[in-house]
Amino acid sequence: MMMAQPMRSTLRPGQRRAAAGPVARQPLPVTFRRTLHLNAATEDPQGTSSSSSTPSTNAPSSPSAPDTAPAPSGGTPGQGPNGENFQFAVDNEGNVKFPKDVIDKLKTQVFGFDTFWVTSVDNYGHDGAVFKGNVRGRDPAVSYQKMRDRLQTAFNGAYELFLLEDKEEKPTVVVMPQGRGLDTQISRFTEIWLAALFALATGVTTFNSAGVPLLEFFIAPFSTIVTQQDFVDALPGVLAFFFALGSHDFGHYQAAKRQGLELYLPFYIPAGFGLLGSFGSITRVRNFVPNREALLDLAVSGPLLGTAVSGSMLLLGFLLTAAGLTNIGVDTPAFADSTLVALLAGVFVGPDGLSQPVTEVNFLVLAGWAGLIANALQLIPAGELDGAKMVLGCWGRRAGSAVSVFTTGALGFSAITGNALSFYWVLLVLFLQRGPITPCFEELSAPKNESNRKAALALLVFSLVVLVPFPIEVAYAILQLQQPGFIVPQSFPTDLLGP
Repeated sequence: MMMAQPMRSTLRPGQRRAAAGPVARQPLPVTFRRTLHLNAATEDPQGTSSSSSTPSTNAPSSPSAPDTAPAPSGGTPGQGPNGENFQFAVDNEGNVKFPKDVIDKLKTQVFGFDTFWVTSVDNYGHDGAVFKGNVRGRDPAVSYQKMRDRLQTAFNGAYELFLLEDKEEKPTVVVMPQGRGLDTQISRFTEIWLAALFALATGVTTFNSAGVPLLEFFIAPFSTIVTQQDFVDALPGVLAFFFALGSHDFGHYQAAKRQGLELYLPFYIPAGFGLLGSFGSITRVRNFVPNREALLDLAVSGPLLGTAVSGSMLLLGFLLTAAGLTNIGVDTPAFADSTLVALLAGVFVGPDGLSQPVTEVNFLVLAGWAGLIANALQLIPAGELDGAKMVLGCWGRRAGSAVSVFTTGALGFSAITGNALSFYWVLLVLFLQRGPITPCFEELSAPKNESNRKAALALLVFSLVVLVPFPIEVAYAILQLQQPGFIVPQSFPTDLLGP
């Protein structure tokens, strides 16, 4: 995938470059430890007997999660309504093994001919048991709700139930003890100080990208001069950056509130890469997402608001530039780093402005541009980025996994061929957000909200317009064939074409 290079800009004496950074939110939920592709032993379809297979000894240990559902009235998790004990066994490797009576009760009282007909059962490693079979009923969501209600009645909140697809796209039910299946749980105190630390580092890199040489000062404090005026000049761009960044995160938090989900505080990732003072934030989900509908809503809402805010900044910046309110000089060929920005520059700056080596613009142009780049990066369908969650929400886990693998490979190829931004982003995906995306409680039902599906498709396409460089060679060739100024301005810079 071709991606926009970091923008080159030059400043006039006494001026500072505006800063903008990624509006990246990407909620980063935690994951199950094993895939659903298990070699399950075939069971009697009548459900008269069952046994769990030997758990895997290669699975890693599993920390228990503190975020468990409250105990229902009339009993405690782990006990039935009449006080039956449903405690599960855990071997030396931490693998969960359900007692036979629990398996039998699940098959006879939770599953059935009207919900899910069990054909085989196997252990799910550290977390619970997996049942394979056939979903009954036209709507998987209805069948899932029936099973969930029966599970609550039979086991009084001792277990959680997931309706998923395995790698062969066959229906699979995973049952886990309450409080298992979520990794990387952190305390509130740790969450706050980590978020503050990352935010502080992001502030440093953002001011540095805005023209304040803080990183150089930390490296060579006696030879680098930083003045109060430097911070004053950079402040408008920094505030614009944080507003764009916060709008993306606010969209995610609003969607989480609608869906009854709880998010951790965002961890902003410092960058200091060209315009970008930050690659955005990583926001983890504290609990499981109920279904693909909710996942799609969560994934779309952040980039949708962040793109709207950043795009408005960019457009307003170009309008102010056309009105003569400029304060920053940008290398004119840098506009070709983005197709969208190049086209807008041709419209609002015009041939006279673009004929100069340096183009004067308003600082909001850079702030909006950087915000759009950051949102577009989060829309890459790879790992656990928002784009990958959109694909999963729209078309399911198998399609999401295939697209993620292909996109990650394309990012790697782009990095190898010299795209520096691709290099940094593929590292971020591989080390921090490589996935897989945490399973939803019910993943068989496709989203019914067409607005979110259309918004997801529009955002994925728009991200390409932002990230893909303007094909200046093609435009120049058309310019030679068409009337000057018909496709691109007659004086559009062609110095990148060489002699």
